[in-house]
Amino acid sequence: MMFESCPDDDYLARRLAECCPSGFTFDSAAPGVIVVGLDLSGSFLATFGFAGADQIRSTGLSMLRAALGERAVVLPGPVDRTLIALFDTDANDASELAAVLLEHLALPLLLCGQEHFVQSRVGMATASKTGTTDPDLLLRAAFAAAHEALESGVHLHEATGSTLRQVRETSELRTAMARAARADFEMHYQPIVDLSDARTLGYESLLRWRRNDRLLTPPAFLPAAEETSLIMPIGRAGTRAAVGQLAQWNSQRPADPLFVSINYSVRQLADPSLLTRIQRSLDDLAVAPSSLWVEITERDIIDVASPAVRTIETLADMGCVICIDDLGTGFAALRYLADLPVSVAKVDRSLVGMASDPSIRKIVSAVCDISRSLGIDTVAEGVEDEDQIPALRDMGFTHAQGYHFGRPVPADAITAH
Repeated sequence: MMFESCPDDDYLARRLAECCPSGFTFDSAAPGVIVVGLDLSGSFLATFGFAGADQIRSTGLSMLRAALGERAVVLPGPVDRTLIALFDTDANDASELAAVLLEHLALPLLLCGQEHFVQSRVGMATASKTGTTDPDLLLRAAFAAAHEALESGVHLHEATGSTLRQVRETSELRTAMARAARADFEMHYQPIVDLSDARTLGYESLLRWRRNDRLLTPPAFLPAAEETSLIMPIGRAGTRAAVGQLAQWNSQRPADPLFVSINYSVRQLADPSLLTRIQRSLDDLAVAPSSLWVEITERDIIDVASPAVRTIETLADMGCVICIDDLGTGFAALRYLADLPVSVAKVDRSLVGMASDPSIRKIVSAVCDISRSLGIDTVAEGVEDEDQIPALRDMGFTHAQGYHFGRPVPADAITAH
């Protein structure tokens, strides 16, 4: 069994006893549970106050009962502005029931004497998809699915057998990150070279987390950090460590200084304290702003009027090098090159690795041509074979990065080398 029950998991039985006629029972061999969250972001509450928000659940409850009729038992949820629909999947098609529900949730609710649209998120859990018939476990799975709907921006998300496990693992991961000492996080560095002669010009700093004798790479923990405030202290410590390491390297080679590249998410760039912290690190460690590359992944869509863009523009004015990472994986590339003060574009390994395909090669060559016309240097990511280099030079790349030139390693391994 993928779900674990808690001793006090009897919420639905208690709720049914409170809200339904005496003697009522819900008995199904294949139950399903739908959780509806209304105004989870609090936008209605912020606009119309607590009195209006208090009406959301009672009005929504009436709406759901009218919409679903005898096909489901509709109850108030355990959390403010949440509703529960309990139904029998043998007697009702879950997809059809969900479609009826979503249709009604798209209509405005009558609140404070006026009609208002209230944003909703819906989670659904059925016995056939989750592998359990325990109504309380299904309720927990439906809440987890509603949370996923809120996080991903979809209207409805359906739970599977792994939903609760994934939510539990994410929660445990966040707790472990919050408890982790700064020493548990470390920076590894991968060289970025001049493609004309393979000379190392700088390094990309890459975060690692040493947890329980395992060295975790960003895909294993950064998504969970990004969804919370944990990315802020982790990122700040990473910035300080990378700039400090650069200062140490350049003190040993003042005539030929290196640069360091640091990755920032949109959430980090929107942090009002980021500019001050970067400036303080550069000043304290006597590092030139031009030696800091600020990498922003193309997959992070940035609103041109957002605080993140203002931060990027200020960093460029300070003299930092703005670099677009993973070019070719999203849809914002050309807009970024036009709207942001970009000096470097890193073309994603998925395109670099397919450059032997004539069509892909034309696309990559065009990206290099556009970049060159805008005065933007280009980095080929994921270069693993020396045989790739002549073609990359022909396409117009100025820099390269990948296992052929060096894997990410701790700073002491580079210093020793």
